[in-house]
Amino acid sequence: MTKVTKKMITSFSKFKSEWENDADKPENTIMYYLIAALNVEKDPDLADAMMTIVVSKKDTIEDSGSPSGLKLGRSAKYFIGQFKQNKNIARSYVGGTPQNGYKINNDQLTMNVTKKQEHGKGLKIFIDSGGKDMDTPVQLALNSSGQWKLTEYSSICTGVRKTVEEEGDF
Repeated sequence: MTKVTKKMITSFSKFKSEWENDADKPENTIMYYLIAALNVEKDPDLADAMMTIVVSKKDTIEDSGSPSGLKLGRSAKYFIGQFKQNKNIARSYVGGTPQNGYKINNDQLTMNVTKKQEHGKGLKIFIDSGGKDMDTPVQLALNSSGQWKLTEYSSICTGVRKTVEEEGDF
């Protein structure tokens, strides 16, 4: 198992420059997507702009009002709604579990990669979620600039188990 550890980022320019430095490793790109997803709680527009950097251009639309010059396309934007509805989804990949109430440490977000396999022209990487029984598959491909971009990541935004407290509230 490979661990990827980063700190929370809430600035677009810092997010972009740090990802550009780390984009040569596919697991880093997944972590940056999760950091963007964590930003949905406080600033969905910032999260959208961050996500446009790490996903395939086919999942974006030009938008002069965005700091990246892009916004998420319809299907990629749907995921933001999922993260908004349930903040525990993103948290479950970086240390949150039903047992700890999905609490995370913003100074030490840790994602666990459980498996990597070649997939077509890219990679399929499985990441662990503290709130799901099965590891989550994510597909990435290397672009012409040598950066890993997410090409299939819909499984990330699927639901997670309720907290222990929520389970007992019936």
